[in-house]
Formats: sequence, C-alpha cells, structure tokens
Amino acid sequence: MTGGPRVSVVIPAYRARATLPAALESVAACGLPLEEVEVVLAPDDGCAYDDLPDYGLRLIRCAHHHMATGAGPARNRAIAAARGAIIAFLDADDRWQAGYLAALVPLAERAGAGFGRTHIRCGDESLLLVPEAGQSTLGFADFGRTGASFHPVTRRDLAGPFQDRPSQDVLHAMEVLSCVGGRAPVGEAAYILSLDPQSTTAQTAFAARVGAAYGAHIRAVEAGETRITPEHHPAARAAFEAKARLNRAYMETGGDRFFYRFMQDRVTGDAREGHASR
Repeated sequence: MTGGPRVSVVIPAYRARATLPAALESVAACGLPLEEVEVVLAPDDGCAYDDLPDYGLRLIRCAHHHMATGAGPARNRAIAAARGAIIAFLDADDRWQAGYLAALVPLAERAGAGFGRTHIRCGDESLLLVPEAGQSTLGFADFGRTGASFHPVTRRDLAGPFQDRPSQDVLHAMEVLSCVGGRAPVGEAAYILSLDPQSTTAQTAFAARVGAAYGAHIRAVEAGETRITPEHHPAARAAFEAKARLNRAYMETGGDRFFYRFMQDRVTGDAREGHASR
C-alpha cells in the first residue's frame, strides 16, 4: 500500500493496561483489511505500553513521557502523528462492534463524516442504544436527548483540535457535524461505551464539573471560538442547554445512582408516556 494507511485509529491511554487489549481486539475486527489501518496510541500516564498484544495491527506509539495532560491533548498528539486520510476515535476502555470501520469509513469518505450508534453498557448490562434503530442521520438535537456522546469517523482535515476540559469530545463531535453541514449519516455498527460505576464520570462532583463545561462551551460557540459555523450556533447552544438540563435533573435526584442508569429510567419513562398519550 502506498500513500499511508486508509484509516488511523486514535486512542488516548491513561491507566489503560487492563482495558486496551479488548479495545485493540475490537479494532482488529473492524471489517477492513488490517493493512489499511493503523492505531495511534497516545499515552498520558508515563507508560510506554510496549508489551500490548497487537492482534495483527500496526501500532504507533506517541511519546510516553506525558502525565495526566487530559484526553483532549492526548488525542491531539495522536492526530498529529496519524497518517490516515480518515480518522476514527476509540477510548482505551471502550470497544467497537465487529465491522465498525467497514460500516463507517465509506460514509466518511462520501459525506466527510459518519457516526456509529452509541451502545452504553455497564459490565454485561445494556443500558442505552442511541440513536434508535431506523434513524439514518445524526443532528445537533440528538446530542441533547439522552446525554450520550457520539464518536465521528471523519476525514482527517475535519479532525481536531480537541480542547482541554470536560466534554471536549462532545464539542469536537458537534464541530465535525457543523463542518459537514449540520447532519451526518449514521451507520448500523455501534461504538460500545463500557462504563464502570466506580469511574470518575459516575461521581456527582464530575457532574457539576461537566455542567460548568457546558456553559463554557456555549460561550465559546457564541464567541466564534469553535469550528461550529454561525449558521449552527443556535442548534449547538440548544444541544448543550438540553445536556445541561439533563445534568441538573440528575444532580437534583441526589446523584446517588449511576448517571446512565438514571438516563435509562428517564428514557423508559418518556417512552411509556408517549405510548400512553397515543
């Protein structure tokens, strides 16, 4: 193959030795010939991760002296080292459904970006799958409906930079969405968000930090400090405001249960109310 790989998979790694093998195994099952794929690993914990199983993948490791700079800066380092025409994102504690890149790369090559469905799991339990089956495109409003994040597979020129604050991945996904006109195709393959109730994102204090970040993102959008075009400012603001309302509703319950279990109950309740009103 000449001219570099077709796809670069960007993975930031922080204390990820236990989960990275499963993430890499899912990349190996991406559905594309592995010679078309490279994985760019950006350590953020001082670990070289030089003893990982490669599953036949081409692994590129960024410098490993960085310590807790944040997921956004780690992703930026990986993007800078990536050589693929298409960039895909995967967190070290998540994984992809088999055939993920085979489903999404053609969408990105045709439309500039494509999104998989987000399947939120806690251990062996399935909590949410969004957007719903049958929905073929993703828009700004989808970001505010369930609190879920979405992960673009996108042309290289539309990828990054990420900011260094909570929910920077949400802002980045909205920027990519704006760059392709405000709607992007959705493939059937899922990004599997694997959650641990004991993780940082399960803590009430983190919910408060995320709420503050949403406000900061809104101010940055309206000040023209993001890649979201003026045409999409109202939709982006509405999406962040909807996410903030969900966050406040969660904190008002006392934050004594896992956020996505709260969202599962909320979505189920909304569906029941919808059926009852018909």
